Amino acid sequence: MSLQTPDSDNRWLVILAAVLAAAVFVFPLTVYFPLLDPDEGLHASIAQEMVERGDWMVPRFLGEPFFDKPILYFWCQALSLRLFGMNEAALRLPGMIFGLMGAVTTGLIGRRMFGRTAGWVAGIFYGTMILPVALTQAASHDVALIPCINLAILFLWEWDRARSYSSLAGYVAAAGFLLGLTILTKGLIGVAMVAVAYGSYVLITRRLSITICLRGLAVLAIAALVASTWYIPVEIKHPGFLHYYFIERHILGFTTATQLHGDAPWWYYLPIIIGGGLPWIGYLPVSIGDALARRKINIEPGEK
Repeated sequence: MSLQTPDSDNRWLVILAAVLAAAVFVFPLTVYFPLLDPDEGLHASIAQEMVERGDWMVPRFLGEPFFDKPILYFWCQALSLRLFGMNEAALRLPGMIFGLMGAVTTGLIGRRMFGRTAGWVAGIFYGTMILPVALTQAASHDVALIPCINLAILFLWEWDRARSYSSLAGYVAAAGFLLGLTILTKGLIGVAMVAVAYGSYVLITRRLSITICLRGLAVLAIAALVASTWYIPVEIKHPGFLHYYFIERHILGFTTATQLHGDAPWWYYLPIIIGGGLPWIGYLPVSIGDALARRKINIEPGEK
């Protein structure tokens, strides 16, 4: 009996990832099923009007400006409809692509931080969890947020290891650009998620410094510049848009009952996260325990 080598293990992981990618991200496009209400139908109508009107700046629903969501995902859906026709598959194609990108970028982070095998496993886990799969199947802005967040975090991770000023500047610019895309996708939620993730890492590893803060400000400035290319023209065309979206939708929406779930208890999303993380979330306590044990005996991530 021959023993499998690490390379053969990775080969089987590659095959498994390819099969899962075909099943989750390609096969559903060949199966017809009606648009799901309310989100899919709403987003489809907005993307369709964008193509028919030729107005790629202001999203509209039944002829009226729709300011509850930013523009990036609508652009992707409208472009797909323009290229492949007014059909359900074309509408869902961007979500499938972003879902696949979410799995790939999750794998890239895992590989860079914890080794090749961890990267393959992380990507496969992401692509087979309930919540990411559900968001991939139905047109949703949330699924477009994940790859941008993942890559922004990866570039922030890499800038700590940059060996030259040119590499450092490149990572800062890339992270800022991707954060700008998150603002064009879902407002400030992506910025908050990246800040929590990277900020926690900086605090836990005791890397916080003035230099890190200045780099962070540079990233935010680039992100704001990227996002302003859409937000400012819309504000000029429709005064009051910025106040509505960032104050009423964001701040008041999360702190009051003016928006759906705005006044929900702090644990409101916990069941969604736990249920959406099945079946792999059960490994989380084991993974945390293993990480703490490795840290205690000074085993580097990715080593066995």
